[in-house]
Amino acid sequence: MQKIKTAYFGTPDFAAEFLGKILGNSELPIEIVCVFTQPDSRVGRKQVVTKTPVRELAEQHGIPVHTDLNNAVEVLKQVDLALLFAYGEIIPPQLLAAPRFGFWNIHPSLLPKYRGPAPMATPLLHGDNETGVTLMQMDEEMDHGPIIAQVKSYIFPVWRRDQLEKHLIDLGFELFKKVIESCAPDLSNAPKIDQNHQEATVTKRMNRDDGYIPLEDLKNPDPAKKRQIFNMFRAYYPWPGVWTRLRLKAADGQADEKRLKLTKIHWENDDLVIKKVQLEGKNEVELKQFEDAYGPLMS
Repeated sequence: MQKIKTAYFGTPDFAAEFLGKILGNSELPIEIVCVFTQPDSRVGRKQVVTKTPVRELAEQHGIPVHTDLNNAVEVLKQVDLALLFAYGEIIPPQLLAAPRFGFWNIHPSLLPKYRGPAPMATPLLHGDNETGVTLMQMDEEMDHGPIIAQVKSYIFPVWRRDQLEKHLIDLGFELFKKVIESCAPDLSNAPKIDQNHQEATVTKRMNRDDGYIPLEDLKNPDPAKKRQIFNMFRAYYPWPGVWTRLRLKAADGQADEKRLKLTKIHWENDDLVIKKVQLEGKNEVELKQFEDAYGPLMS
């Protein structure tokens, strides 16, 4: 079967993992001819200039990489399909129609629910027990285009975001593979069903402060509050993480406010159990070790 020349748009780790599944399946009627990803960025305390995971993988396979959308129209006119998964930037209207079959988007939610930048964190934050993956034809509005295919999935109540991501990558790849194999080489035959836009919900972009938990909330014995904290931990793991503020006595006797990250939390016997913490400027330790040094955290 003639392969579909495809431009891949993606940026983070899980987008690279999805690309790796495509590149690792020689029977899939897809040829990745180029990749679009975000520019290199400065990462960590030392601000080291770092390539995106998608760029690193593409370069390992000798695939041409573009880090901006300048001259993208001419590039995209040479491909059959543009496939997007967490690219991190709105695609201008003039680009959407450039590929022969337009842009397809892998979106890890059950659209129209959870449009926007945080579709995997939000159901965990809300304590949902169901999510899924949607393959859609992109249009000029965010996550708004017609649905090509969709699959549902159960969310295990202890899954963190990194675990849900891995599951949805696998699920999304199988969905994409099924659609491509059934429609290729003429993707215009793919089914398309308009979303019910009245049912749409939109997620917000995560930031570093989202995981803040007031210390009094940690000490609250209310089971619903504890479950909410556990869901925050699940949604914000590994980044931005959940944390609180403590006032600790410094060497000079003055009170010093420190950030305490809650790095490992379990839900056991219907209760929140903090296993490990990391005090600002210190290494991660077991909660008992921390409390031996600084006193009880939750009482």
